[in-house]
Amino acid sequence: MEKEKLYKFFNREATPSEKEEIKEWVEASPENRELLFREREFFSAMILTCETPPEKKKGQSRVGMKELIKVAAIIALTLTAGLAFYTANERHKEQTLHSIIVPPGQRVNLILPDGTHVWLNARTTFRYPGVFTGSKREVVLDGEAWFEVKHDRKNPFIVHTNTCEIEVLGTTFNVEDYSGSDDFRTALMEGSVKISGHKEQTLILLPDQMASIRNGVLTAEEISDYDYYSWRDGLLCFKDLDFMQLMRRFEKSYGVRIEVMNEKVNRYGFSGKFRISDGIDNALRVLQKDVPYTIGKNEDNSVIYIK
Repeated sequence: MEKEKLYKFFNREATPSEKEEIKEWVEASPENRELLFREREFFSAMILTCETPPEKKKGQSRVGMKELIKVAAIIALTLTAGLAFYTANERHKEQTLHSIIVPPGQRVNLILPDGTHVWLNARTTFRYPGVFTGSKREVVLDGEAWFEVKHDRKNPFIVHTNTCEIEVLGTTFNVEDYSGSDDFRTALMEGSVKISGHKEQTLILLPDQMASIRNGVLTAEEISDYDYYSWRDGLLCFKDLDFMQLMRRFEKSYGVRIEVMNEKVNRYGFSGKFRISDGIDNALRVLQKDVPYTIGKNEDNSVIYIK
């Protein structure tokens, strides 16, 4: 099977005749199915680097190490092969899961097999299948992600987080649920969202509403600040935050622990924005222009002390 034809299929550009040809080829042997999953993994990795798959050159049949190193420099991409079986025409098919880990200070944009667009924020782990099968499109999120879900009424899209399960048919929404944090937020921009799984509670969100957990109860309220979701553009935006609240935002973005030892800094309020790629050192130096404090770090730079 020509790789270019498989790439067209992965990118949802294959013609009906090409789709039928690929289907027959996949069903012809287990080796063909395994090759399909390997090529899907490669194609996904190339999307993560914002590149299109290279055209096959004469005498060249596979991507070079340079491209693979480039992928590894942006994210940690691992392939977990297991047996996730489903019944279809009395046969079992092998399912492949991708696991993406986004480093601190980085973001990742990818397109899922169904055409859904996903943006992943820093320190996020995201798992999704190489091919969606069955009656549900299920993914697993630990962190923060923005979803633009491809509409499919017959096959709902479900996001499993540490706290809840979010089910949609086709919509735009943001989910934040990091392990080790008590914060859970789901903000809906378009469509509708059903949230369930927390203490047997269920909540339906309407556009421009955000769900969170307050005193153990799933609660909906109007979205007050859309700049909060500018992380997709590489911006850390904040409005009327005290120093401690802003440091918590820094911890999430940069994967460090910040210990505030100078109580006077909490007298100040902050509004503004930083480019995440400029780093936490730059942000702290900028804040020093208005707030008197000094900065210290431990030996491996994993803890920052505000004195």
